[in-house]
Amino acid sequence: LSLQISVVAMGVSALVLSILPTNNVGTYKIGPPATILIVIVRIVQGLSVGGEMVGSMLYMVEHVPEKWRCLVSCVPMASAVGGTATGYLVSAIITALLTEDQRVLWGWRVAFALGVPAGAVGFMFRTCLSESHSFSSAIKKFAARHQNQHPFFFALRNAHGAMACLTLLSMLLCGYYAATVWYLQAWLEAFYTSLIAEEFQLSELQGRVLNTFLLYFALAGGALVTAFFIDLKGQNIAQHTLIGASASLLFILSPVLLWLMSLGNRCYFCVAGGQLGNIVVFLPTTATLALFLVAQFPPQLQYTSIALAYNVGQAAFGGTIPFIATAMVVKNEFLLTPSFYVSGLALMGALAVLGLAKVGGMRRALQDTMLC
Repeated sequence: LSLQISVVAMGVSALVLSILPTNNVGTYKIGPPATILIVIVRIVQGLSVGGEMVGSMLYMVEHVPEKWRCLVSCVPMASAVGGTATGYLVSAIITALLTEDQRVLWGWRVAFALGVPAGAVGFMFRTCLSESHSFSSAIKKFAARHQNQHPFFFALRNAHGAMACLTLLSMLLCGYYAATVWYLQAWLEAFYTSLIAEEFQLSELQGRVLNTFLLYFALAGGALVTAFFIDLKGQNIAQHTLIGASASLLFILSPVLLWLMSLGNRCYFCVAGGQLGNIVVFLPTTATLALFLVAQFPPQLQYTSIALAYNVGQAAFGGTIPFIATAMVVKNEFLLTPSFYVSGLALMGALAVLGLAKVGGMRRALQDTMLC
């Protein structure tokens, strides 16, 4: 039900955004109330995305065959990136076909309107699916033992230390992931099209085409290929090792790769290579994160605990990195400053995954508590 609600909320919010009046542009301007309305709708959209991502992540993991656990559990992550890339593709087409005045007046509405049929198709598919046997069985057994108690609050009362530790570390890991994904998907394009010296900037259309191509084929496609090879090797390498190694490499290489992109139109290959390098280093995290997060909590707690960790991490780190990264460039006038912030996030992610790998005793204690 929660996933159905999330899908419907996404479709409805996209429709509402496509018909909202504006602040001071065009015929349908209503002033400041338009700003308030768009903030409200965007909040609804953000909440629904959080439920949709976590719900689809858990659903895929619950139904995955053992042989292809990493590949199938990676599909929601890759699909989210592919969805963002599709948005950039639509934006590139609109940029190429419309004038700037047309884009400001009505062109931006087209992109949101296209989200409505996508939401309808998603809802139709979701109504055909049922909960997994393992999840349903765990919830029924818990309800039989502890009537009228929510699993999450039961765990907080009886294993508050383990819950707090696992949720906090998962939140820091999700915050690192959310902020880095946004950095790769959106901020790097803004960097080489508008933040470096004007004479070295790529055009808006050039940047949008390059970014779209890399998101489709390097980040989304690369994550699936990485997950496929992890499964092919029988998952001999622990997931926390892959995520930790990925974060450690990003910690070291982020400044170097951003410096390459700062060359702009003096070296198009350097711009593409810098963004591609960031993506390749990040692939092991994208490929294994969903499977790793699900393994941290008992089935009765997975949805609530992962949703809390993912959405708080997304808001605290993913939601603030646009302002922080841009402010660093504008105020310091040192183009590489944001890369050091990303290195700090990568260090946070590496420490969080290391911490989760070291608290196996807490994880087992929490599992035992839920079986009492």
